[in-house]
Amino acid sequence: MALAGAAALMCVTAQAASADNATLGEGCYGGWFAFTLHATGDIPAGSSWTSSYSAASSIPGDYMVNSTSGAITVTQAGPHTAHLVSTATISAGTVVYLQPTGYPLTTKSSLNLNISGYGGSAHATFQTQDGESPNC
Repeated sequence: MALAGAAALMCVTAQAASADNATLGEGCYGGWFAFTLHATGDIPAGSSWTSSYSAASSIPGDYMVNSTSGAITVTQAGPHTAHLVSTATISAGTVVYLQPTGYPLTTKSSLNLNISGYGGSAHATFQTQDGESPNC
């Protein structure tokens, strides 16, 4: 058993949905899977998102999301959920990477990562081979 952090997975992602002045999608940051937030217009302060995971694992998670933007604060809302809020306007043209961490993986389990809020929603499913984490 392993906590997220090494090797490769196969990933199936849902198309990014668009709303407001943003688009949520998926990509890579530092060689690891991350959700992307593309500001197609200014994203107002107070905008929010919820991210969660589900996995075929009985190991308790400590789910969190790391943001590349200092304008987004993240709080853990439970072992499977994190809440994100923009504390300042995010300028049009900005791309923010939101990298999930702290989800448990076991051999041959599946992992589902989700995010929704301002800009729509995005989803990724990974089929692990040997408790490996989602990298790019």
